[in-house]
Amino acid sequence: MLLKSILSFIFPNHCLLCSNIIIDDRINSICIECLNRKLDYIHSDGYIRCDKCGKVKEYKDSVCECSIENNLFDECKSLLYYNNTTKGLIHKMKFEHRYMICVDFGVLLSFHYTEYIKKFDALIYVPLGKKRFLERGYNQSEVIARVISDKLNIKYIDNLVLRKKNTKALSSIGDKEKRKEAIKNAFEINKKIINKYKDCKNILIIDDVFTTGSTINEMCKELRKLNYIENIGVLTVART
Repeated sequence: MLLKSILSFIFPNHCLLCSNIIIDDRINSICIECLNRKLDYIHSDGYIRCDKCGKVKEYKDSVCECSIENNLFDECKSLLYYNNTTKGLIHKMKFEHRYMICVDFGVLLSFHYTEYIKKFDALIYVPLGKKRFLERGYNQSEVIARVISDKLNIKYIDNLVLRKKNTKALSSIGDKEKRKEAIKNAFEINKKIINKYKDCKNILIIDDVFTTGSTINEMCKELRKLNYIENIGVLTVART
């Protein structure tokens, strides 16, 4: 702790949004003022949302459009709107090797969604293809999941779902049906470890951005093959 304090004094972290020195040692990339003023939090917008997919509904009793979609997860929540500020942070996290942004997002999710996260028995993450992992050096969703696990003392399962093929980045595919086709059969259950986690009936998937749900649904398709799985939740940093 002393060494960390000395290093922080000599080499202070600067906020990626305003460039001011970050004083709070619980956060690494965004100062408290910017956390409170510049990030657009979904949970504080006051809208009525569907418990299953997280989309806005007109009334509490309104039937959500997701009722006609084949979503294989049971609940979905996201922290931030995918506006320019959030988009910039996620871009830095994924493509500019800003590893500590992953840690900060894990801290924020742990703080704002403690009750939701603790409903589940274990956390998993969306796996990256080998090529993208080697380019990036880490899987941002995996890092976020590990941080949440550490902060809230909830079980973390590594490699329960494996990625068996590299796919084109879905962010470059605008059409929803084409996204589904691109990610189809991209995942498989890790048969080597499935019997170790039969007590984990309620699984929470961690990812960075929820767009159409195609990736999550493909993962859920594999998880549903495990007869002990009861509920699958989703928690992401942002949603478009």
